[in-house]
Amino acid sequence: MSIRCDVVLSPSETLPEADCWLVIDILRATTTMCAYFDGGGKRLYPAESIEEAFTLRDRLAREGNAPLLMGERNSLPPPGFDLGNSPLELLAAAPATRPDAVMATTNGTRALLKAASSGAKVYPVCARNANATLRAALGAGERIGILCAGLYGRPAMDDAACAGLLAEQILGQGAVLDDGAKMALSVWQAGMRNLSALLGASVHGGRLLSLGFAPDMAYAAEIDASSSVLVLSEVKGLPCIVPGNTPAA
Repeated sequence: MSIRCDVVLSPSETLPEADCWLVIDILRATTTMCAYFDGGGKRLYPAESIEEAFTLRDRLAREGNAPLLMGERNSLPPPGFDLGNSPLELLAAAPATRPDAVMATTNGTRALLKAASSGAKVYPVCARNANATLRAALGAGERIGILCAGLYGRPAMDDAACAGLLAEQILGQGAVLDDGAKMALSVWQAGMRNLSALLGASVHGGRLLSLGFAPDMAYAAEIDASSSVLVLSEVKGLPCIVPGNTPAA
């Protein structure tokens, strides 16, 4: 099997053909998604907007599920949300007690839904579950796409660095890298593979540090600390992230 890997550095670009998509928003949506499932969550419904998130929350609540509502706009919790987009605050809230959640973020959930519109399999990924997710993706086909959520429709160094980490891992499996993957790899290698420093040097990282989220940054920079594999599936006719290949219920 000849594996090819391409990286799309922002969701404003046209997506090439791929057998699966790994979607990155390391600061912090996909890191928080990984934390949710590591903490015992079962189903996470991504929403494109705050308004859609409230609608989804109300629909699920009417069905008796009372989901956790979490996310951010400009890095902070929107009014009326239960939580923001902090993985550590989420873990402190015991996600195992809230098996359903709805999330809306500025960049990450929109990127996930764009990847889903391609019809290919979609895996949310961050540094913490990079290798576990990549192993799953290698079984999905020969063409692996990596989509960076970026920042306000533009490329972001934090996501590019994480994409470079993934590109280096997949290169070790004998993959051929397209130009986007080579560009991400160059960011990763030029940064001396120091993910913490690369995150801190990014525009988004600098904003999070200024808002007091240094512990979240350190958490996001931990590589392969989780074995969780997340996949975007469909539950009750809605896009929904579930653990691994567990059948949706």
